[in-house]
Amino acid sequence: MPGKHLDVYYHGKQVGTLAETPEKIIAFQYTHDWLKEGFSISPFSLLLRDNVFVPKDKNRDFFDGLYGVFSDSLPDNWGRLLLNKYLLSHGINAADLSALDKLAYIGSSGMGALEYHPSKEKDFNIDTKGLNYDEIAGECDKILSSKPSDQLDLLYNLGGSSGGTRPKILLSEAGKEWIIKFPASKDPKICGIREYDYSVCAKKCGINMTETRLIPSDICDGYFCTERFDRKNGSGIMTLTFAGALEADFRAPSCDYATFMKMVNVFTKECDEDKKQMYRVMCFNILTHNRDDHTKNFSFLYTEDKGWRLAPAYDLTYSDTYFGEHTTSVNGKGKDIAKDDLIKVGMDAGLKKDYCIECLEEIQTGVRDLEKYSVKPKRGRGEKIPVSVRLSDMIENLPLKR
Repeated sequence: MPGKHLDVYYHGKQVGTLAETPEKIIAFQYTHDWLKEGFSISPFSLLLRDNVFVPKDKNRDFFDGLYGVFSDSLPDNWGRLLLNKYLLSHGINAADLSALDKLAYIGSSGMGALEYHPSKEKDFNIDTKGLNYDEIAGECDKILSSKPSDQLDLLYNLGGSSGGTRPKILLSEAGKEWIIKFPASKDPKICGIREYDYSVCAKKCGINMTETRLIPSDICDGYFCTERFDRKNGSGIMTLTFAGALEADFRAPSCDYATFMKMVNVFTKECDEDKKQMYRVMCFNILTHNRDDHTKNFSFLYTEDKGWRLAPAYDLTYSDTYFGEHTTSVNGKGKDIAKDDLIKVGMDAGLKKDYCIECLEEIQTGVRDLEKYSVKPKRGRGEKIPVSVRLSDMIENLPLKR
């Protein structure tokens, strides 16, 4: 029963069982059938062995006592807030729930392809056609401001399993699954159009992303919408964040891009395309002041025909950190990052020096185009979108060494 043990499924096949220890750590064991026919769902932590796997004590602090791959199924800040409020509306204190109880409430709606049984997932009957996104944004603001909302069931149904900090909803449309983001309480009104502009620029820089859209609004410059990469034809795709793979706390600086490049090498069996993608995303993040580049903002996908591959890039936008540095360092540096630092990380991962230099120069040129996409706020609202050419100044004047 949830609270003591929970079965883990993947596309209708039982992967294994989770069980709570007296120390509130969640152990895991594969089924015999999965050991014969399945794959490792977390290659660093859960090898295909007939063992009882017990995570380290540190996982209690930032993964609710779970292995990272299972913690990935749980919602982040926004989804957790909705789950807590939804449970409270039914007289349940989330603080009294175990990690297994929380996974049971997620059931089959979490990120990726893992499902948890027996499930406590609520079967809502809500019509999502003709949603007014401005009204949803207003209800999200009520939730964030601790004000009562009569749309809690709607918001929980559409976003209770979502990751990330910013309010969002998850929708199906024309056979595809979408994420629509709304401003958080401290976000500028232009955050939606800004993230859309970044996505357009990133694609022009050769970065692989899913389809993105800008949804019109009467109260701001639009809401950012992106296709989910962990869903295809209504079916979940096995997904593992870098944080989950490394059992690393994504809330604190803990990694270097050199580590990310090594992970890509290991997971994808040195796929050259994915190594180059990882390098491009690193350069783009540095050049566009995306400092919220933590370990949960990068993921791998697993499919039977390709094995583990780097997931499309996501959460690319202007961001800062309270400590004024990138969350993931480059060649040991969180700030004052030079061209040579970026090139060294690429070369150490097996990329050719000429490629690293040419790629960096190509992205520098593409990043300047953000100024073309960026627009002044409509109707005089909000802040002006940062001009990217200024962001690249810190690298612009440093000499390249061929």
